Amino acid sequence: MPRGDDRHSGIARLFVAGLIGAGAGLLAGGRAIKTYDWRTEWFVPAPLPVVYEAMTSREALRQWWPDMELIDERGEDELRVGSSVSFRVHQAPEVARLAPPFRIHCLYTDVELNRRLREVVTGDLSGVLETLFRENQEGTATQVVFNWYVRVTNPILNALGYFVEGVYRHSHDSVMKAGESGLIDYCN
Repeated sequence: MPRGDDRHSGIARLFVAGLIGAGAGLLAGGRAIKTYDWRTEWFVPAPLPVVYEAMTSREALRQWWPDMELIDERGEDELRVGSSVSFRVHQAPEVARLAPPFRIHCLYTDVELNRRLREVVTGDLSGVLETLFRENQEGTATQVVFNWYVRVTNPILNALGYFVEGVYRHSHDSVMKAGESGLIDYCN
């Protein structure tokens, strides 16, 4: 029967071997890329045009979503096809102790007024973000649905994603929850 120290040592060796294997797969061009397909839904007690405007205005974004710190100053206030924005994303405190804020750059590739936004995301994350809007029948509340299809571009953080996906998910959920709360306050 293995002693406690032997068991922990074996787990540590297994973890390191997994990291080395994931890294080798990346270097060899393998399919060790970890992708994230996350969906988040917000319910905002405000009419759709108010919510949509808050989400497609650089100035408004600065006010209601501090975890998604807008770091570029160029371009028109209104975000539309061809617009681009860059963010410094402040992660959940538990994750922020381990890793600095990451940066993403979003290029708006498809915009349907009051219905849909589609962005190509590059930087520390790479992929696509699609945001859908739906107003309730009374016109008093808006559902906002975010579909993230991304991967982490840093090879080390990508490899760690196989072992700490729950931590990544917690950080994502924390940023999104703060955004929902900020948007609700802003729209009211």
